Formats: sequence, C-alpha cells, structure tokens
Amino acid sequence: MKPNRNKDYGKRESMASGVSREARTPEARRQEHQQDKEFIKAMNEFTAKAGLLSDDPFFGGI
Repeated sequence: MKPNRNKDYGKRESMASGVSREARTPEARRQEHQQDKEFIKAMNEFTAKAGLLSDDPFFGGI
C-alpha cells in the first residue's frame, strides 16, 4: 500500500509563478506585499461585517 504522504516532508512546493522569492526584483516583492496587505484588509473588513467565514448555521456566519 502506498503512503499518503510525500517523501519530501516539510518542504514547500515552488510558488505558483515558478520564480523563487529570492529571485524576484525588489519592485516585484513590494507589489506582492502590497497585494497581500490589500487582501488582508479586505478580508478583515468582510469578517467585521459578516462575522465568521463559515456558512454553517450553527456558527451564525455569512
């Protein structure tokens, strides 16, 4: 029987773009950081309005 886990425990797969974080230009890293901050801010605003992100009625979300 094959195990369900990969052999490379603890290793992160490469990023979706295929370029390592170190290989990116400072401008690309700043832009990615800004996008991350905007996403986090949007999610914080959404959860402040909607409460939990669960659609389970038991938790009273969305």
